[in-house]
Amino acid sequence: MPRDTREEGDGIIALVRETADGLGKLIADHVKLARVELVSDARFYVRDLAVMAAAGVVLLVGYVLGLLAAGMALGRAINNTPLAFAAVAALHLIAGAIGIVVGAKRAKRVRLMHDTAEEVSRSVSALRGREPVRPV
Repeated sequence: MPRDTREEGDGIIALVRETADGLGKLIADHVKLARVELVSDARFYVRDLAVMAAAGVVLLVGYVLGLLAAGMALGRAINNTPLAFAAVAALHLIAGAIGIVVGAKRAKRVRLMHDTAEEVSRSVSALRGREPVRPV
């Protein structure tokens, strides 16, 4: 009988080692996934920002020229050039403020590393023996 107890003890130790190794591999895989996802997200953001910056410069030049033309045309129509430029400026300041508010709200909705958070949640739930909790 002592031999059976010893084999059983060795079997339990082997299972504990295997479980610890598996858990270590799982954690390492989560870290790797997080790194890959973070690099991928960063590449998309940098590329998109570069395209938007280049387009923004072109748009800005055209926009300024259009504003000058609109201000001059409105100045001739109302015979008051400073007032015309002030009206054009006020319109654009209001539109710009609205754009910033909308952009800030959209930026808050972006969830970075969503897949990594979901995988970690599944793993933790599996280890606890519960249903996975979906991140909001």
